[in-house]
Amino acid sequence: MRKSRSKTKMVRKLSLRDDLVSTEQIRMICSNIENVTKKEKTFMMITTPNHEEQKPLVSIKMAISFAEQGKNVLLVDANFRKPSLHDCFHFNNLTGLTHVIMKEEKLESCIQETFIHGLHLLPTGPIPTNPLDAWVSNRVSTIMNEWRQRYDIVIFESPPFLDVADAQIVSQYCDGVVLMMRENSTKKEEALLTKNYLERANQKILGVIYLTG
Repeated sequence: MRKSRSKTKMVRKLSLRDDLVSTEQIRMICSNIENVTKKEKTFMMITTPNHEEQKPLVSIKMAISFAEQGKNVLLVDANFRKPSLHDCFHFNNLTGLTHVIMKEEKLESCIQETFIHGLHLLPTGPIPTNPLDAWVSNRVSTIMNEWRQRYDIVIFESPPFLDVADAQIVSQYCDGVVLMMRENSTKKEEALLTKNYLERANQKILGVIYLTG
């Protein structure tokens, strides 16, 4: 197995503020998702109707929760518009998803091994001039099938659902979607529009995370 060119020292500490998003609530949500999907292998996307800065934190906490259950987890930064997961883990973003899709590089050369057993991170890598070029590639379906063979849980941290088409495309490869909303921020009409889009595309909503304050 070829070592990752972007491999850096594993960080032993993350800033996972429990006052913003309760770790215990995330664990309960992950347990509920398993009960809903009833699948050994699950692909899910974390998104919001509009921008929500705590979405990466929720994605990380969910990935950690599944890994703590003994799952083999791949956390994918699919937010080409505003990548952030590599910063949260204090990794670089020299290689990542764009290399796997557009340059046909092996996943092993692009993932980052975290200090949490069973959890790997795939950053975005260099951002393409047109992010949609990555998602319309014929390689995406092949890649997804390979990941389904290798991982128990794949979590995509995506852009806001209503802002760009990326999230709508990524959702097509997932078994379900987790929606994040915030009190006094997410508008009712935006939430309903997102729900309607997902239902028309036959995408299952696995859960809704509602942040207050």
